[in-house]
Amino acid sequence: MACKIIIPSHRRHDKILAKKLLVNPILCVEESQKAIYKEYNPDLEIVTHPDSIKGLMAKNQWMLEHFEEMFMVDDDVYSFIRLHYECGEIKTIKDANFITQKILELHGMAKLTNINLFGFNKDMRPEYYDEFRPIVLNKMVGGKAYGIIADGKLNYNNDMILGLKEDYWISGLQKYYNRMILIDTRYAFVQKDNFINPGGLSAIRNEKTELLSSLKIKECFGSCVELKKSTNSAKMQINHNISFRFPF
Repeated sequence: MACKIIIPSHRRHDKILAKKLLVNPILCVEESQKAIYKEYNPDLEIVTHPDSIKGLMAKNQWMLEHFEEMFMVDDDVYSFIRLHYECGEIKTIKDANFITQKILELHGMAKLTNINLFGFNKDMRPEYYDEFRPIVLNKMVGGKAYGIIADGKLNYNNDMILGLKEDYWISGLQKYYNRMILIDTRYAFVQKDNFINPGGLSAIRNEKTELLSSLKIKECFGSCVELKKSTNSAKMQINHNISFRFPF
């Protein structure tokens, strides 16, 4: 089955930055928002889900059942960067053909290795790139862009607050059932500050909802979840963030 490249969106019909980075992506929006999205994005295919599907967890579950094999890119992603050095090539990449090909290559690798969750580097800092580990199997996916292949075990938990920390949930579930997550650490997607960018989950993202989401993840995955702290090189944008420490 072919991998569909999807841009899920909510109330950002005039701010779909990610479409410039991808070849023929599919917009996925609520049925009631289809007309306004089509007006602003006439060249894109639009797939709609019922308005009763609320929150990112429910939306992702609907998309997983509908598409079965997909790579999702947040609508506010605006760049793709190369973290490894190649002579004569710039770090920031905006070539849609190149980016789309990298996604499809990673999907093909996931299929060959029977790994149902795949993506690129969450860490956008080149100083932390390990040139001896371009492909790893023990890191989690980043919520702004990742791929998933339906296997009957992976699903999205509607108990989570409308989808906050859904990348932690799906990564933890994949590690629990299937042990491996395929990550190409050579590249990373970059998005706008999703704590202040209007639309999407910005209306419900605050310190309280982040705390409740973190506690829910901790409840599900126990000692694998650690409270994340600011360091000299990385200051946290919001309190109550977490990290995974997978034992395998």
